[in-house]
Amino acid sequence: MSLLFGADREEKRARSLDARWLIALSGLTLAGLFLILSFLSNYFSPETPLMDRPVILFVLLLTLSGVLYIFTVFKALKSFNAGAMLGFVFFIGLTLRLVMFFSTPILEDDYFRYLWDGAVTANGINPYRYSPEQVIQNRDVPEKLSGLAGESGDIIHRINHPHIRTIYPPVTQALFALSYIIKPWSLLPWRTILLVFDAAALALILYSLNLLRLPLVYAAIYWWNPLLVKEIYNSGHMDALVFPFAIGGVLLASRARYTASIMSLAAGIGLKLWPAFLIPLVLRPILSSPWRILRAAITLLLVLCVLFLPLYLSGPDQSSGLIAYGRSWENNDSIFRILIFISDFSLGILGFQTYHKYALARVIAASLIVLWIAYISYRKPAGADFFKKGLYIIAFVFLVGPTEFPWYYTWLLPFLAVQPRFSLLALTALLPLYYLRYYFEPRGGLDIFTNVIVWIEFAPVWVLLFLEWKRGKRESIGSGIL
Repeated sequence: MSLLFGADREEKRARSLDARWLIALSGLTLAGLFLILSFLSNYFSPETPLMDRPVILFVLLLTLSGVLYIFTVFKALKSFNAGAMLGFVFFIGLTLRLVMFFSTPILEDDYFRYLWDGAVTANGINPYRYSPEQVIQNRDVPEKLSGLAGESGDIIHRINHPHIRTIYPPVTQALFALSYIIKPWSLLPWRTILLVFDAAALALILYSLNLLRLPLVYAAIYWWNPLLVKEIYNSGHMDALVFPFAIGGVLLASRARYTASIMSLAAGIGLKLWPAFLIPLVLRPILSSPWRILRAAITLLLVLCVLFLPLYLSGPDQSSGLIAYGRSWENNDSIFRILIFISDFSLGILGFQTYHKYALARVIAASLIVLWIAYISYRKPAGADFFKKGLYIIAFVFLVGPTEFPWYYTWLLPFLAVQPRFSLLALTALLPLYYLRYYFEPRGGLDIFTNVIVWIEFAPVWVLLFLEWKRGKRESIGSGIL
């Protein structure tokens, strides 16, 4: 019998050693791939014609990173002794981020508006009042703003959709301004701010894993995600700012601190609007207590009124970024495109003008989201349920919405670190295909992207989700899938 137990211990030790070697090799390979991506980014400067940029090679490298990441998550992190690698996991994740700190943004230009908004806000001007185009044309703008335009060089001229006023909420504007104050017109302070919020999200994920008695090493699901590193640190997208407040709101709700949870989500809404979808979930446990609901609702209303006062004072109209986004933005969508087809067919059958199909598709999508949130929140959540249901809500919003950008996918990652699902993590290796748009579009092949590539991105995910549902499995750490 002792020989049997000894053999079993030896087998476990060998498996643990293999897992640690795999984690080490995967981490070093990921770091090597991102070093190559950082070097490759030099060929993506704004001055380089789109036709001359190595888009295919970039997509291949990012996809390969995603495949390696998924393989590591599901083959190595399940080792009972992988926790010994926690320090290494943190080191590799930090290395990936620092490698991207000095890279040229690849096929993204949102950061030009961040830099411009930061300068405008830091100089005491309401960033919601004037569009970049209005400033460029010097149409009824303050002299200080015209001076900033000249000081910015090419930055103001590279802002996308310049006729639209900024879309970014007030708390984000304050952080744009802080970046400008530290060093004007530079991505380095902005990336540093992103790192601070990113590290805060990691700390909350680690705390959540410890609270739920899950292995801390699963934080690698968040910290090593190559798509997150690319979108936040190379592209400079601001989405990481929201993560501490979203995961913090859910964490506080799981500890029955509902007013604090609402305040955390309200702060997140002040950075980007999507944490609003989590409010019904965190309020569900106190639905039977009118006074607690009223107190939470008043708290939320007061915080949002204060935060969004500058946006209201700017006078929302057709040039408002939020209005334009809500009415017309559509890109890289899958299910939403099916909703457009259904709307077009239904309007034609009923004898209405089919140009209303886009508006009708948005109404249907919004209705589906409301119904889904009601369904998910119907049963009172407790403990880990908040993380699981929060993931279901945000994943549905992402998959049904009209804009399924790779950086929007990062919203899921703080929740996936606690409640991973293979179907959703697979998007890490599939969403890099979005960037093939920039290969096909200048070559006159945009239809190939919209009619073929988009479905290659999302069809496997819907199939995997269906199979998970059919088998009745919940791919989470707690159920032993990882």
